[in-house]
Amino acid sequence: MKNKPVAVVGAGISGLTISTILKKREVPVEIFEKKDEPGGALKTVNSNGWLLEYGPNTLLLKDKIVADFLRDAGLEEEMVVANENSSKRFIVKNGKPEPLPASIWSAVNTPLFSLKGKLRILGEPFISRSDDPDQTVAEFVERRLGEEVLNYAINPFVAGIFANRPEDLSLRHAFPAMHNLEAEYGSMIWGSFAGAKKRKEQGRIPRKLISFKEGIQQLPETLASQAGKAHYNQKIEKIEKRTGGWFLESNGREFGPYSKVVLNTPLYQIKQSQIPVNDYDFEMLQKVHYPPLSVMYLGFKKDQVEHPLDGFGFLVPELEQRNILGALFSSTLFEGRAPDDRHLLTVFVGGGRQPDHASLPTEKMLNLVMADLQDLLGITGEPVFMDHVYWPNAIPAYHTGYDDILRTLKNVEARNPGLHLAGNFRHGISVPDCIKSGIELADQIAKDLS
Repeated sequence: MKNKPVAVVGAGISGLTISTILKKREVPVEIFEKKDEPGGALKTVNSNGWLLEYGPNTLLLKDKIVADFLRDAGLEEEMVVANENSSKRFIVKNGKPEPLPASIWSAVNTPLFSLKGKLRILGEPFISRSDDPDQTVAEFVERRLGEEVLNYAINPFVAGIFANRPEDLSLRHAFPAMHNLEAEYGSMIWGSFAGAKKRKEQGRIPRKLISFKEGIQQLPETLASQAGKAHYNQKIEKIEKRTGGWFLESNGREFGPYSKVVLNTPLYQIKQSQIPVNDYDFEMLQKVHYPPLSVMYLGFKKDQVEHPLDGFGFLVPELEQRNILGALFSSTLFEGRAPDDRHLLTVFVGGGRQPDHASLPTEKMLNLVMADLQDLLGITGEPVFMDHVYWPNAIPAYHTGYDDILRTLKNVEARNPGLHLAGNFRHGISVPDCIKSGIELADQIAKDLS
């Protein structure tokens, strides 16, 4: 099976990373994608000068392995770094966007936390470790940092990353770095200082928030051009191992044989015909919840917006009882995201917090969104531009008990040697996480076939 190609099903960022690395390792590879273009959730749309990101809006570049991968792909010169103001982020408190503290002095004076809350934060190094092996994010933060930090920092933070609630996520799986700081150093504050050298030795580089000149989709398009033969408009209905290798079926046609198959498909889309798996394991994988999310793109004349939009954006804590999770100041983040004399906002609605809001009709949703934006940002009048994207299944929730999911994935692979399951349901949900895990899997596959 050594000389047979590897089949990669799904041209999302994980599948494209794996394919690109395999091609460089001189392993023949073929990609199968049900859509007519690569990228999966990474999609950029240019609508008359409004540059919209339908999926991830930015990449946080902090690992050398990811930076090297992008450089080797020829994307280093295509990167654009976020505006200096992007380090300024706002949290809504009492109906007003307040900047998150960026220094010790601003932390002392921030209205986000009371004096009692600030003293509670300073006491974090003296809180003992938990003996719960799978605590929720909410349990961890409230125990170590207090209720105010949970409500006015972590709750909106989790909504911004996972479109979910800290009560519904496992700390160890959703935020392993936070878990490791407590496990290794006994304190997040102490560990952030004491572990700096170790993180640098492990490949950590100064953090940069980036995109690309033509938007995020420039990444998958570039990788696809380097990743080997691609079959588009091919929805794989069946994956089967027979004598001679692995075979795929799509649109009444058979492809194969292949030495290995990498299935880069969201868990909610996987069918039993695609992976030879028993009913119990299949039902276990379907337990992973992907909350629904709507994204609204709203354009305004600059004189319609009272707020200076001098930052990354704002997030809304659940306690504020708003209709939205938050918004990005997209035209502030990067140049060229809106026509001259215009602002572009990217607004998020629904998620695990308010799932019913995500599926509202566009007109009704716009009314709810505008009510919040008028109040929080001082916006007047109607938007001069609008677009709306609905994701019925947005981001996998790494819930407590996620070890059972990871164990099931390993069991499926162990029972089917040569089949690999890859995607943001393992090893992290971000684009850089998927790149890192994709590189690791591709290197392992190349090693197995050498």
